[in-house]
Amino acid sequence: AAVFEQMWSAIADVGRDPVTGGYRRFAWTEADLRMRDWFASECASRGLDLTEDRMGNQWGWWGNPESAGAGGIVTGSHLDSVPDGGAFDGPLGVVSGLLAIDRLRSDGFRPARPIGVVNFVDEEGARFGVSCAGSRVITGALTPDRARALQDADGITMADAMHAAGRDPNHLAADPEALARIGSFIELHIEQ
Repeated sequence: AAVFEQMWSAIADVGRDPVTGGYRRFAWTEADLRMRDWFASECASRGLDLTEDRMGNQWGWWGNPESAGAGGIVTGSHLDSVPDGGAFDGPLGVVSGLLAIDRLRSDGFRPARPIGVVNFVDEEGARFGVSCAGSRVITGALTPDRARALQDADGITMADAMHAAGRDPNHLAADPEALARIGSFIELHIEQ
């Protein structure tokens, strides 16, 4: 319980609107980048190997995902939000995945297959109007050209937003290598 509270308190105010109390963690904004940094730090503190796919989804791996013929077991969710979204919508799945690894390790469990925790980028679609962009791009359901051209309410394209966040939008592409690392996926999720 103490680790959960510590993790939760670290992200409780990131992107929180002081007037509504809801969250505004839109893709490729400062709040989103802070959440991505938090995820990377949590993975590092657990000794998980952090990788990113061609969309920028973050994967924290316990074990080598390249070594699993049947793919790894993955859990997680997203850290972005809808306008004035709830605290648990997305982050609960990510935090729970990290805590599950902590529990397995403390119980002395040694996985036969690698275990991953994922943070999908722009799953809510609140900024650019297309939900599940992070997973749609890597599966090929959303073309890179269409993703880069999506615009937010201010006319900023996803490509421009990614560039402003220090990312290369030309890197976007379907990512069969990332998908091959997944044998099973389960997501703890709550809509708020």
